[in-house]
Amino acid sequence: MEDIKFSQIANFQAKQIEAKKAVEDFKYTLYGGAAGGGKSYFLRWMALRILLYYFAKYNLNGIRVGLFCEDYPALRERHLSKIPFEFPEWIGSLNKSDHEFQLKPEFGGGTIAFRNLDDPSKYLSSEFAAEFVDELTKNQRQMFDFLNMRLRWPGIPDTKFVAATNPGEIGHGWVKKLWINQDFKDERFDPKDFKFVKSLYSDNKFIDANYGKQLDALPEQLRRAYKDGDWDIFAGQFFSEFNRDAHVCEPFPIPEHFQVFGGLDYGYTAPSAVVWCAYDKAFDTIYVTDELYRTKLTYKDLANLLSMRKKVEYFADPAIWAKKDSPKSGASEMEDEGVRLERANNDRLAGWGILREKMKVFDGRSKLRIFSTCKELIRSLPELVHDKNKPEDVDSDGDDHLADALRYAIASFRKQVGYSENQGISTIFDPYSVI
Repeated sequence: MEDIKFSQIANFQAKQIEAKKAVEDFKYTLYGGAAGGGKSYFLRWMALRILLYYFAKYNLNGIRVGLFCEDYPALRERHLSKIPFEFPEWIGSLNKSDHEFQLKPEFGGGTIAFRNLDDPSKYLSSEFAAEFVDELTKNQRQMFDFLNMRLRWPGIPDTKFVAATNPGEIGHGWVKKLWINQDFKDERFDPKDFKFVKSLYSDNKFIDANYGKQLDALPEQLRRAYKDGDWDIFAGQFFSEFNRDAHVCEPFPIPEHFQVFGGLDYGYTAPSAVVWCAYDKAFDTIYVTDELYRTKLTYKDLANLLSMRKKVEYFADPAIWAKKDSPKSGASEMEDEGVRLERANNDRLAGWGILREKMKVFDGRSKLRIFSTCKELIRSLPELVHDKNKPEDVDSDGDDHLADALRYAIASFRKQVGYSENQGISTIFDPYSVI
């Protein structure tokens, strides 16, 4: 590596050198967190460096690493168009038709394969000694799991996964969970394998000084995400109203005068999602008191779980009344087990609007409160993003199952009872006294 003076041709800046050290020391490295930090540059040069490193360390020829973007236009703009002007000709050449850069034989003949992620399963028979993903949060968790299965190469025990990204997009939640929060509950990874290196635009000396002023001019939500690298708020977030202090409370015994009801979104491979709610008419406040979030449940399995709560009526996705190829609908199967079901109001846009109204915070108070024990709803609700083609709707490719159940419950209950937004103040029960 010293002979070819990689450090001189790559010309990494201080934060990129820190990220390079992280790649050397950790298996899974995430670099970035804000706009303009030189993330894409780092990825392609790090892909080149790791090919040279593996060749020097293991004396192996023909090693392949992958550099991935969400689609080919992104690959072309961020990487393929840059390589002819950055990578020296004496080290290798770019095959434009195959989207691959190959090192010359004297450097091991390794290859950087530039690939898109429109369908990660197409790489199921591929192998990569290292994988580099640009804008990781543009992808769902399944992509990471697919690529992680392909992260192997004979004779190389220290394979690497390296990614760069900004906060936001559809993968914000799972990326934040693993690299930012280091939350490995229900995960089989070793937390010691993960490292996040935060980079801001100010770490990039090649960025024009006016770029900071441009970021400052953004609306607060965008500024906090793209300038400050704030992972608690991000561009594209659907429910930017969510505030843990205002919307989450500790559980308390439900008074008898509260009306109880539920919302249900059925799934088998995707999770079945159920929320249990209690309505305080005096304060016009809905409490989400419990949740169910589980895969591989048949209609009968789910009915057995729900039938234990005899007095609850569930507003369910109207799709479960369809018979499809069965003589009975899923709704009929559940009703046979004693579950009380009503077809939910499935006007998505109106439902999200009603939910958003309930989530509004005035003087630190909200008319929607979630028990702290409903961890999956608290996790998934603020991680939902806008649908790019229909911005007023949620992107249904995200983890929207519990949000759908909550939407069914609140929109349908509201329509059924016709409650007002202003019911007056009660001296019997103050919802904020239970904080």
